[in-house]
Amino acid sequence: MNPLVVITPAQVLSPSELYDFNPYPRKFLAEGDSWFSIGTLNFAKQSNLLYEMEFSSTYAAVNCGSPGESLSRLVERTRDPNFMRLLASREAWRWDGLLISGGGNDLIFGLSTKHIGTPPNQRLLLTQPEWGDASLGCDRYISEDGWAAFAGYIRANLDDLVKLRDSGINQGVPIFMHTYAYMTPRFAPAVRGTKAWIAPAMQDYGIPAGDWTATSHNLQGRLADLLLSCAGDQRRYPNLHVFDTTTVPLLPASPNSTGESGDWMNETHLTWRGYEKLALPWARGIEAVLQRVAPI
Repeated sequence: MNPLVVITPAQVLSPSELYDFNPYPRKFLAEGDSWFSIGTLNFAKQSNLLYEMEFSSTYAAVNCGSPGESLSRLVERTRDPNFMRLLASREAWRWDGLLISGGGNDLIFGLSTKHIGTPPNQRLLLTQPEWGDASLGCDRYISEDGWAAFAGYIRANLDDLVKLRDSGINQGVPIFMHTYAYMTPRFAPAVRGTKAWIAPAMQDYGIPAGDWTATSHNLQGRLADLLLSCAGDQRRYPNLHVFDTTTVPLLPASPNSTGESGDWMNETHLTWRGYEKLALPWARGIEAVLQRVAPI
């Protein structure tokens, strides 16, 4: 098997010469959140899903995902100037597929929305006076109206992505996305001196600590179901394929840990071994689709 060769947009958009893709039987355009860039500033342990992919031949991906610690939502990523230029402008290449990592940071933004002054239909979590009956389990902490708004937002952004793809020479090329492995809310930030994301949100809403993990998994499961249902709607999202990472066994992090634990580098990013566990089967799935729809 051959590691995926990851290329920067600057290499391809250089005005001095046309990039030579001839050594690569297939080429991808990648855009995404921090699972495609950097999940830690410890560069000795840095990795992401793209770095751990392997294929039957040497393929290449131009990665528009920006390194860094800022959370970029799906709408911001798919409107990145480099991504748009390489996908649908006069400078665009014809790609074998789009690799998209999106929705995870959007979920974290939704979780982190402050409840003061924000109505329930504009946030994912409920305050204690708003909680439902205990018989609902962890659903009692979740704003169903807020979730409906979030799901509509994700669908609308995928509509925009499909429209952008189909506006130029890449009309109909496969879009490959993934769900997000189940995270453990804990005070383990990506960068020392900053804060984590999920655990502080659970704490701010007063959710009992014993229910943090189950509530987080509930919402991540909903996101996975949402993305998979979009892939199942081929009329609305033609040639969208979603790999479900929630089905891949990973070593969970200890809830009380504040750094690397299990297959997790911090609260929201995996170690290189964790990414490898997801990237290898995803790459096999991508290659199977390509062999079926566009054999070499």
